[in-house]
Amino acid sequence: MEQFSPFSSKPFKSSDASPGPHLQLLRDNQPFGEPLKGALIEAQYQVDEQRYLLFVTDDVPYEETLRLYLINRDAEILDSLEFGGYLANGALEDLHIVDKQTIEFRFIHLKRCRLTVKDESGWEKPLALTPGVRRPGGIRKRYLALNFV
Repeated sequence: MEQFSPFSSKPFKSSDASPGPHLQLLRDNQPFGEPLKGALIEAQYQVDEQRYLLFVTDDVPYEETLRLYLINRDAEILDSLEFGGYLANGALEDLHIVDKQTIEFRFIHLKRCRLTVKDESGWEKPLALTPGVRRPGGIRKRYLALNFV
């Protein structure tokens, strides 16, 4: 995994009145994929030749949400995680690449978050018991494995 910045973004007005901000990814100043929830790309990484990891926030002080998106070269969202919630006061800090598939960071928890991007999707432990962390998209195999260290 390496820090990489192929994408920029612009605000996107959702036609279905979805809550929260949305952004349109841009690559070479052209729209790339469907709009994403969030307002600001905080960090972006190239995981391998086919996949990118994006850290996106809503940019709302005192009620911040962090969204992690794993996308492929065709702009398909392969997996995602959401951190935050009502009156969650968090800031993305201490991003540190551990190895080619793992990154650590802090957001709303006192412990460091360790995120591993797996080569193949597989079943992951439910995050229902992890306050403030959600996996959108229902029950399915995942590429993103989250642990606290």
